Amino acid sequence: MAPANQTRPRRNRLLRAPITLALLVAITASACAFPQQGFDGSLVGTYYVNGVDPEGTEYGGTLEIVATDQPDVVNMQWIITGSIQTGKGTVTGTELDVEWQGFDSASQGTARYDINDDGELHGERTVAGEGASGTEEAFPVK
Repeated sequence: MAPANQTRPRRNRLLRAPITLALLVAITASACAFPQQGFDGSLVGTYYVNGVDPEGTEYGGTLEIVATDQPDVVNMQWIITGSIQTGKGTVTGTELDVEWQGFDSASQGTARYDINDDGELHGERTVAGEGASGTEEAFPVK
């Protein structure tokens, strides 16, 4: 037994903090969906979307791309900040050309995306009646 005037050495709590943080990050990372690894050439699936509309307002949400009977045509549905939109896209090489409309049919427009090697979509979106265009990026989810 240690004498009463001696205290036990205390572990430095700061040394445990990085280990705890690393474990928390690892657990969180395994529980979250991240962009897919190794694009197989198919656009079918769910995407995270980030964009800026023609007025400069940022938005985010998801995009679902569904196959059709035609191999180069896909159906699309966006659920984004303040709106639900549907569209039909045609793949030509590494480009995806889309005509879309709002769920209420009041808004409509077009989009043209470049399809990256990793399956990400980067492009411009127009809104009928607007002189400017916006930008949109879509990132595949596992």
